[in-house]
Order: sequence, then structure tokens, then C-alpha cells
Amino acid sequence: MFRNLKLAFFLAVRAIVRSDKSSLFLTIFIMAVVFLNLLFIDSIFAGISKAMDEEKINYQFGEVIIEPKSGEQYIKNVGRVVDFIRDYHYVRSVAPRLIVLATLKNDKNKDGRDVATFTTGVVGINPEKDNDAINIEANMIAGRYLRKGDFGKAILGADVAGGYGSSVFPDDLEGVRVGDKIKAKFANGLEKEYRIVGIFKTKNFDTDSKMFVIRRDLDRVLGTSREEASEIVVRLNDKNFSKQAIKDWRKLSLAGLSLVDWEEKLAFGRKINKSFDMVGNILRMIGSLVAGLVIFIVIFVEVVNRRKQIGILKAIGLPEVTLVYSYIIQGLFFTLTGILLGYLLMSGGVIGFFKKYPIDFPMGWVVPVVKNRSLRLSVELFLLAGFIGSLFPAWREVRKRILDLMR
Repeated sequence: MFRNLKLAFFLAVRAIVRSDKSSLFLTIFIMAVVFLNLLFIDSIFAGISKAMDEEKINYQFGEVIIEPKSGEQYIKNVGRVVDFIRDYHYVRSVAPRLIVLATLKNDKNKDGRDVATFTTGVVGINPEKDNDAINIEANMIAGRYLRKGDFGKAILGADVAGGYGSSVFPDDLEGVRVGDKIKAKFANGLEKEYRIVGIFKTKNFDTDSKMFVIRRDLDRVLGTSREEASEIVVRLNDKNFSKQAIKDWRKLSLAGLSLVDWEEKLAFGRKINKSFDMVGNILRMIGSLVAGLVIFIVIFVEVVNRRKQIGILKAIGLPEVTLVYSYIIQGLFFTLTGILLGYLLMSGGVIGFFKKYPIDFPMGWVVPVVKNRSLRLSVELFLLAGFIGSLFPAWREVRKRILDLMR
């Protein structure tokens, strides 16, 4: 067995060295491009999933979000809860929020006709504390961020304002600009006018569909106190601390509150990831089939061109299995070299380029991500395709009688 493999390796090396160099490089390049294409598509899916997760964490939920007890509208004794959480070394910032549903109205012509409306959440925040946790100020695309004394003023998400690029919503306020005044009608029947001082765009659909005002302004509308909150966003130094944080807080005085970490909140994103994985597997199979066909054609042409040589080698007593092994080794050489070159192009060129110039997707800035599991599966399927693609044509020709080969 070892002698056959050693001889097959010798024959394969001789065939590769003596082959036409332009054909050799073209075959390797084709294999590299096929592998690169497979990695790129899969890495785009992984990059989209990562961008969606990061946008949700950074601009909506944080690593942990605290919500009211079941059946209650607000978290009580917010000051005590915040002070308690801040004592833990893994906590970076804490931001209580008050959220209420309201219908926003934009009367562009000030005549009461063709009024654009949008029903959404109005979020009352402490501008400084909230910005430490959810940095909306860095995502202002027009105007400015909220300030401490901004009564009667608000900032709007781009998806609500309208006219700031693509949106997932069919309706919006049809082009609100900085300085415009809009009205908000709250669930309790009160209606209040706000002057828009800024427009922001985080690329998180939920956040970009809301209006933000200062907390004391919303307290006056709802009759709530600073000790009440609809949610508390908690940012940690590392998202991997989220499970530990919830475990610690549930043991002590926060046991009655709803404590949810980022993974639970991103459950819907997990379903999307599964769909991406399924599509990625289909594309991986197609790419491997293409690679197998390329190897099949290359080895088939090689075998047909060397039929007489194969006949001579069989005539002098060389085992058929040795000849088959030699062609399989050639096929695996093309496959492995293509994999290596494709991976180097992906990691050294493509990913480096997109890190500098990320893709602007509606759900975030996407940089391709090569996952180890996907890379391993792609390599395994490519090697299998290379093995099968070289085995069939080699075995088909080598098995023929010597006289048939010599014709």
C-alpha cells in the first residue's frame, strides 16, 4: 500500500511539473475563485448577522435590559435599582427610560389638510446618562442631540422623519427637518407640540422609528415621577458578563423584576441566522459541485491525453490502483492549492478592503466575517469534491484494456 502511494506521488509530481504552466495556473486560479466566492457569500451572511446583533445591543437593548414585574406598567424605586446595579465591576453604564405610545402629526402646510401621522414610542431620557449607554449623539445626521433643559424639544429617528434614505416603514412624517414643529398625541388624550432639534440614524429599525424627549418633559405629560421607568438599559464591559449579571441580580433585590440579556432579546435574529445558514449550506453544496466538475474536466482531459502512457505503464506491470492514486493526488493538489489561495485572497485582501470600506446595509455597516465552522465545512466539501472529481475519470480510463488504451 505504502509503495503504491509513494510511486503514485512520484508520478503525480512528475505530471504536475511537466504540465503546461498556463493550464496549471488557470486551474488553480479557477479553484481559488470558486472557493473565494463561496467564502465571500457565507461571510456576508455572517457579517449581516453580526451587524444586526451589534445594532440591537448598541442602540436598543444593551447587554441586559430590566423591565417591570409582570402585570405592572413601570419599574418602581428606580434610584435604588440603579445604585444597586452600579456597584458591580462589570457594569459600564445604566440608563432608565420612560416610554409611551403616541401619534405624531406633521402638518407641513399648516392648514390642517394632508397631515402626515406616525404612531410610535416616545422615549423620555436623561440625555447624559442615556448617551453613555446608547450613544445616539454620535449618530446625529442633522441638528444636535438633546440637552438637559430642552422642554418642548425633541429629536427624531430618520425612519419617522422621512426623507433620509431607505426605511422599512411604508409611512413616515413626510420630510420633517430640524426646526420644524410637530404634535404628539399621547394615549392619555393630551396633545403637545415639539420643535425638532435633531435627526438621528443608528441603522436600528426600532430606535430609528422613535422620538426622544427629555425625561422631565414626559413626566409632566404622564404624571409620572423620576422613580418610575418603563425599562432600564444596562451596558456591561463585556457582553459575556450578561449571564453572570442576571444570576447575581436575581439572587438579591432584583428578583421580582424581568431581567433579560441580549441573547434572549435577539431570539428573532437567531431565526434569521438559521435561514442564512441554510442558504449558505445550499450555496456551499453548489460551489463544491462546481469545484468537483472543474477537477473532473481537468483530470479527464489529462487522462485522455495520456492514454498511451497509461497503457505502457500497465504493460510493464504498474498496478491500476497506483495510476488512479496518482490522478487523485493531482486532483487534490489543485483543490488544496485553490483552497489556500482563495483563503489568502479572502483574509488578506477582501476582508481587509471591507474593514476599510464596510458595506452600507439598511441594518448596519457590514464587514464579511469568516466563521471557523463555515470555513471547516467548505474545506471538507471542497476536498471531497476534488477527490470524487479526480477518482471517476481516472478509474474509468485506467480500467480499460491495454490494447484499447494504445489505440
